[in-house]
Amino acid sequence: MAFRAVSEYAYVNTRIRGLKARFLTVGDYERLLQSPSYVEFIRGLSETYYGPLIAGEYPQEVPNAAELGQILAKDYADVSYRLTRTLTGKARAFTETYLDMFLAENIKSILRGLHVGLDRNEILAYLVPTSPSQTQEFESLVDQGSVNRAIEMMPYWEPKIALLTRLPAYEELDSTAPLEVAVEEWYLRSVLEVLKKFPQQDRERALDVLEARVDLRNLLTMIRALALQLDTRAIEMSMIRFTRNALTESIMNSPSWREAINKLNETRYAQLAGRLARLYEETNDISELELAIEDYIAMRVKLQLTAYPFHIGTILGFFSLKHYEIRNLRSIAVGLERGMAADNIRRMITIW
Repeated sequence: MAFRAVSEYAYVNTRIRGLKARFLTVGDYERLLQSPSYVEFIRGLSETYYGPLIAGEYPQEVPNAAELGQILAKDYADVSYRLTRTLTGKARAFTETYLDMFLAENIKSILRGLHVGLDRNEILAYLVPTSPSQTQEFESLVDQGSVNRAIEMMPYWEPKIALLTRLPAYEELDSTAPLEVAVEEWYLRSVLEVLKKFPQQDRERALDVLEARVDLRNLLTMIRALALQLDTRAIEMSMIRFTRNALTESIMNSPSWREAINKLNETRYAQLAGRLARLYEETNDISELELAIEDYIAMRVKLQLTAYPFHIGTILGFFSLKHYEIRNLRSIAVGLERGMAADNIRRMITIW
């Protein structure tokens, strides 16, 4: 089994080691954070791996933060696509399914944009198509002008069915939360299905990250719902169901944020629970909890890339850390464009 794993993952492991060498260092982040202006930040970023990408899109001008975000997102899609093409067998099947997260996030962005009445160009600016045909499909959905029509005309059969089942809840609550949960659950079911082809150890590696994201996102949803005094129905429709649901069901019955966080003490997140409770008690700021949770998940992801590297966690770990880097750069760009202090921006990013 070990020989088969080495044979299957040897080439992709070499590729990922090469791609990891492009990641920004702590020193790179610090230099970018200390940029005296947004323009200087772009100049600093242009001295890294991202320089040719920026110059290719904006050879004569400085992209604003939104435009930079699109450049970074396209790079993520491109790197992911090229890496996937080097894989074979079940590793490729997993990666292709895992990267449906692009489709899932794009669908959610379209639905949110249509629901709040953004204009066509505003919605399209948030999307990251992975092919010319997908660009046309997204434009067609946006042109429908309403959430209901977009779902009716959606060319992706499985997400469409999932969305249709939650359409009554969307209309009842006047919120896209049930629709976004439906898309997320479709995506996670797809990943679980392809993971069935892998050995138990590989499945557990992947689930270690995927379950943590779902469990802790549901915790944040519950704390936010308590702060907003949402009713039980709205909470129920906002929770993601994924694999072992005992924690989610337990959190949903919490009468206060402290009780919700205390539920973590009975799980593998016990060490995180105390930190979250202290942080929220001191700040009463959910965004601070989000950052702490992202830090925790980033550390879990980093473990996927240590020690023995011949397993599916190496691929999942690389994609996850690449995502964090893209998000960090977007946060720094927006912060500097708005004139925020470096210390405040530093709190918004996740460095592993």
